[in-house]
Amino acid sequence: MLVLVREEHEKQEIIRYLGDKFKTVPYLYVNTIKYGLGTDMVKTWIDRNEKGEICGIYLMYYDCIHFYTKEINDYPIERIINFIETYQPRVIILQGNVGDRCNEYFSENYFIERNHVIDMDPIEIEEKEYLSEIGTKKDVEQVVDLLIADPEFSNVYDRKILLKQMIDRYDNKFSRYFVIKDAGKVVAAYSTYGEVPGFAITNGVIVHPDYRRRGLASDVIKFACYTLAKENISRVSFVNYNNTKSLLLHEKLGAKKIATLAKYIKK
Repeated sequence: MLVLVREEHEKQEIIRYLGDKFKTVPYLYVNTIKYGLGTDMVKTWIDRNEKGEICGIYLMYYDCIHFYTKEINDYPIERIINFIETYQPRVIILQGNVGDRCNEYFSENYFIERNHVIDMDPIEIEEKEYLSEIGTKKDVEQVVDLLIADPEFSNVYDRKILLKQMIDRYDNKFSRYFVIKDAGKVVAAYSTYGEVPGFAITNGVIVHPDYRRRGLASDVIKFACYTLAKENISRVSFVNYNNTKSLLLHEKLGAKKIATLAKYIKK
């Protein structure tokens, strides 16, 4: 039975249910911490079994649905399908094994993508002079334009929606933007896609095509990790299965794969 989360004790119940697996579904975790009781654009549901125990969590963030269950081989897939048919999200994010069970149902209407979940904590932190800096609110639009010029982002995000989300995150201290500039122009960027006490999702490394192969991606990632580590903030990121260069870069820096997520993007 699906129950809309309204009380703090329900939110805490979700956090306990995620337990030490929270890093493997970081978006669900950070959004639960930040917005778990709901906003105009975020809602969370607990799915309970006949005994009243949690068997699944659904979180809707704007037009994206996140789902998590411990019963990856037994959770009734028809419940996920019914939920998707009701809310018609543009993006669905599931655990990799759950996604494998759903592929045939979603493949007609959604593009299928796989992402590695990357633990960024093993990256060695260096105290040195970086090319990077922490971006200001005025830099956010340039970061969005840099992202949206890349097919990996333009195929998933609408510029207007992405800009609104990123400015909202900046204003709510939910995101920070780490940038490298040349003559005032943002030429490389990396972001926290969600920050809560002691934990952050870092993602979206992007370098302008004219500035690639200069070590800027490594610099901005390591600067972000250095900045967050000084604040005792643990870090997780994502790498698309098809982005072998990014995976090699992250592994070269010391990051480790810890899980897989299945993403479905509406056609």
